[in-house]
Amino acid sequence: MTKEIKGTKIKPEEEKKLDPAKMGVMLMGTPKEAEVEGQAMVYCRTQCPWCLNWGRSICSTNVYIWYTCGSCGGRFRA
Repeated sequence: MTKEIKGTKIKPEEEKKLDPAKMGVMLMGTPKEAEVEGQAMVYCRTQCPWCLNWGRSICSTNVYIWYTCGSCGGRFRA
């Protein structure tokens, strides 16, 4: 079962303090299967708090700690 996460909004003044290298993009659609087993990224089903659209994002907090919605461009934590 895919993990579902509802994002929390990030205010513009708070966004200025965040590291851009830790920002991911929530994508729409289904991810492609990896060609080599064990190299697939783990995705979560994520909801944008701005437009309420559901998409997918990488689940690892070691990679990304905040996201941009691929639909509306809103910034959020997941």
